[in-house]
Amino acid sequence: MTVVLGDQFSCVVERFQDAALGSGSWTDALGGLSDLTGAHVGQLIGLGAAAVPFNWMTRTPPEVMTQFQAADGHLPTVNSRIRIGGRAPELTVMDESAFTTAEDCRRNPEYGEWVRRYDLANICLSPLLHQDGLTIGLAVLRGKAAGNITLPEKRLYAAVAPHVRAAVRTQMAIEQQGFALLADVMEAVSIAAFVCGSDGRVHALSPAAERLVAEGRWLGLRNGRLAARSDAETARVLNGLAQAIAARRGGHAPPCPMVVLGDDEHDPLLLEASPIPGEHAFRFDAAALLIARSPRDAEVRSRDTARALYGLTGAEAAVAGKLVAGLGPQAVAEQTGVSVGTVRSHIRRIFEKARVNSQLELVAAISARL
Repeated sequence: MTVVLGDQFSCVVERFQDAALGSGSWTDALGGLSDLTGAHVGQLIGLGAAAVPFNWMTRTPPEVMTQFQAADGHLPTVNSRIRIGGRAPELTVMDESAFTTAEDCRRNPEYGEWVRRYDLANICLSPLLHQDGLTIGLAVLRGKAAGNITLPEKRLYAAVAPHVRAAVRTQMAIEQQGFALLADVMEAVSIAAFVCGSDGRVHALSPAAERLVAEGRWLGLRNGRLAARSDAETARVLNGLAQAIAARRGGHAPPCPMVVLGDDEHDPLLLEASPIPGEHAFRFDAAALLIARSPRDAEVRSRDTARALYGLTGAEAAVAGKLVAGLGPQAVAEQTGVSVGTVRSHIRRIFEKARVNSQLELVAAISARL
């Protein structure tokens, strides 16, 4: 029996090591820990100043996490496990006897319903890390009928916890190196690109983005966070970043487009927020790539693409770029200073060379190649 238990212990430790290196799953490792300690749920949770960056629980439906926050389970005033466990030193092992869960449930009916719905009456937990405003905690949970964790099971949990802490620190170090590599990559990027968190904190930016911020017409930095010229536009940017991060958790999603106005409302800045890939990450505060483009930049790219694709002359390519930007013949004539008749002649030749019959077809053909 001892040999079998020793093998199971080693297997659980290896699962956490594999998860840290990206060759395994954190939820699989947590499941192994819960099996080892006679629990039915394993949990790894991150607690920030005002948010829960992640909350991974095994053998529970996906909605358990959103329901936990909706029931205010992350608040120290509601949940004694958070209040007492969050203040404890790293690697302190506490079982259900350290908390006032029954009283918490009576005082906070929604939280009590959450505990009863998922049968999470008993817990054994440890804070693994207190770092940079983030606390990462480990726990195993048992139902009401199972009772509190036994002393032998608690000893097994206590033996595994340092290995989980080491695995967490390993992945955090790897992630930090990844962000440093992103910053290095940004040095060679010619477009205005930002690596941002959902709170707008900028972790890396390209030289073009630095120039954009220095210009201050559309975006700036306040205490290291991205800010637009108005609070409403700043909120719109933060919402777009949050949507991108949420899309990463849910799978592939197209970029989230936004528009911010500068000191000239006729010269907006186009923004696209895209999730940075990664299924499990502790540093959720750096998870979105924000690309900024002026409409003029889009017109130039359309012009150059059309010229390369269809062998257009310089004048024809300039007209094609404006057509893709949505301008009609009259507007193109006014901007270029030539007659509408000349513009229409250019358009006919553009259509012939591109083998399209309308402005809409031209836009679709060029946009597909941008």
